[in-house]
Amino acid sequence: MLTNQTRWSLGHGNPLVPSRWHATARYRWSTASGFWAHAHQRWASRPGRRYVHRVGTATDRPLSVTYQGFPEGLTYVLPYLLDRQRAVAGPVTVSDQPPLPWRELRRRAAAADGETDILVTGCSASRANTLLVRRSLLLPFRVRLLLDVEPNLDAMLARVSGDERRQFHKLCSRHDWRLETGGEVSDLDFFYRRIHQPTMSARHGEVARSADWPTALWCLFRNGVLLFVTEGGKRVAGALCRLDDGGATLRMRLLGVLDGDREHYRSGAFKAVYFLTLDWAVHHGVRLLDFSGQDPFPGQGVFQFKRRFHPTVVLPADHYGGRRVLLRILRDTAPVRDLLAATPMFVLDPDGQLAAVRFVDRTHSQRSNIRVMSPGIRDNHTIDLDEFFDL
Repeated sequence: MLTNQTRWSLGHGNPLVPSRWHATARYRWSTASGFWAHAHQRWASRPGRRYVHRVGTATDRPLSVTYQGFPEGLTYVLPYLLDRQRAVAGPVTVSDQPPLPWRELRRRAAAADGETDILVTGCSASRANTLLVRRSLLLPFRVRLLLDVEPNLDAMLARVSGDERRQFHKLCSRHDWRLETGGEVSDLDFFYRRIHQPTMSARHGEVARSADWPTALWCLFRNGVLLFVTEGGKRVAGALCRLDDGGATLRMRLLGVLDGDREHYRSGAFKAVYFLTLDWAVHHGVRLLDFSGQDPFPGQGVFQFKRRFHPTVVLPADHYGGRRVLLRILRDTAPVRDLLAATPMFVLDPDGQLAAVRFVDRTHSQRSNIRVMSPGIRDNHTIDLDEFFDL
């Protein structure tokens, strides 16, 4: 049964729902390359703009992480750092300060006498380069994971580890997982309400990020394919994908499991979305599979899974490609070292190439459970914190 939101979005005269043209323009503004990306980047850095300022303060151990700059950093960059902060220092209190103009943010970024331990600045690449000083790292704001698709499924699956393949085939047989496409708006309504939205709420809570309904309808569903994973005939997971380049590029945009239920993660149904989408891509002439965006932190579970397909890690072609994250370490304390050792990162080396860094010292060894290398990552650096803080 269609919801009122669905009916309104199909043009039943509700002036509050964006039109198809409006949704398409917003989608290009957010995701397109070329002119749209350049215009969006210039708008984001326009003179006179005031930027967000958010501080996370741990209550059990002294550790303060401050983010300043582009507001998107509150959605994409800061949440993972706050999770790492909680893991090493206990509960975190988050507070917002009044937005500040760039001149003031730059003064704070250049000063080393603030009250924060780690200062994270989201800004344009050109601005970030002017702020690089000792004890700082330059990260991409986002990265993308792209997989070249061969017209042979066995050849594609051969890239995945043997253990992973065997486990998938075993689970696929046990749960009777099959792929089903949805071609009706009612199918999209079910996916959006019962699969995607509950999953985003369960995973991200108040910082959940997603496309709104008009974007899902006009920009993805009408220009792509809706795929379901069924278990015994019941839809338990799915992905809404966009087709670009005449069908040669498949972009996985919205994903989820039924009602956001963790059981479908434990059973492997969420992983099945990727395997079965790859199967669909191979058999429908797709040449490039876009696994979508990723924060610059390879320790995230979603990257640890996707890297098993060996996608190439690249800077985004959209407006995020021109943005950077400047991470400046202002204090050498035990909690700061704990956080850094627990947080491998993707960085940009002096040549502008992507690399991975890990932090170690006499009490922190390299975390062997986090894999960082993938095509597109030129090098894997290990930074000794004793030497880093002697700079």
